[in-house]
Amino acid sequence: MIKPYDAFKPYKTFKSCKTCLVAAAVLAISASFAIAQGPKELKVQSGKSVVLINLVSPRPDCSSNPGPFELPVLREKPASGVVQILTLVANVAATDKCPARRIPSIALIYTAKKDFIGTDSTQVEVEEGNKTTTFSFRITVQPSAEQL
Repeated sequence: MIKPYDAFKPYKTFKSCKTCLVAAAVLAISASFAIAQGPKELKVQSGKSVVLINLVSPRPDCSSNPGPFELPVLREKPASGVVQILTLVANVAATDKCPARRIPSIALIYTAKKDFIGTDSTQVEVEEGNKTTTFSFRITVQPSAEQL
């Protein structure tokens, strides 16, 4: 059986406090690189749309009404397409406290301009409480079967 104190003994393996600080700095730097991710890569055929993000906010009281959430903000408009906002119905899986249910959600959908083939990009910002998250997308629009 491990005593609570024994769980904290690994610090004795470092030779000095300087080594501890260097190790902590390396961990902090590597953790920050993991958070900074590149844009999400999406592929879509010309003439079709692709969902960029689907925002769902289920309530803890298990109701079918969505919880409050901020509308997403388009920070970078796509050069060769449009981003639309749609209200959809999402399936929410059952949890310990709530049964499976369907609730309204907000989806952002990208559609390329007619006859556009190539790469486009866009950026969306979503706020939740005091936290703002930016989502970047790189969309590759490929020729449809009719265009080949």
